[in-house]
Amino acid sequence: MRRGTSQLRQERVLEVAQVLFAEKGYHNTTMDEIAARSGIGKGTLYRTFPAKEELFLSTLDRAMERLEKAILEEVEEEPTVLGKLRRAARLYFRFFEQEGELFKILVSNVPTLQEKFNKRVQEKYSFYVDQIASMLREGMDKGEIRRLGRPESITVALIGACNSMIYHWLLSGKPYPLEEDLGLIERAIEGMAL
Repeated sequence: MRRGTSQLRQERVLEVAQVLFAEKGYHNTTMDEIAARSGIGKGTLYRTFPAKEELFLSTLDRAMERLEKAILEEVEEEPTVLGKLRRAARLYFRFFEQEGELFKILVSNVPTLQEKFNKRVQEKYSFYVDQIASMLREGMDKGEIRRLGRPESITVALIGACNSMIYHWLLSGKPYPLEEDLGLIERAIEGMAL
């Protein structure tokens, strides 16, 4: 029972922290404010998250886990490899459109957070490359996708294009819906079809 309560409390803290970081930014959000809005004492908060930096990185981890889960579940619903790739790209762009404020903190003004987050993301990046390369390999074997090069290289090019568009969008102040750029990625995916 206690463990369940502790997990619920931690989940509540992460939800509140994510909202505050997105609304106020990293520097203007305080641990005191997070504790108060979460309905817990400061001591409890600091036992769970000893530093604001750790709490912020945990909110990013939580967001990335939701993305990974959504991609793994929803991509399987698509009957074709091209459909799976399009669905994964749409989910990826939609995720950053919804969670953009949180990730903007990383790219704009907190280099130490970016360094630490990059280390944490490295494993997930390898996972995504493996998953997408596997889809491409399957599509090539089934005759759905042209053999344009090594599946891993194609994957890195697609992910790199997506990340560059998202990075530019975040830094430019999000002047347009991010999904407008999705069409370029979808055309690249369609260009691989046989």
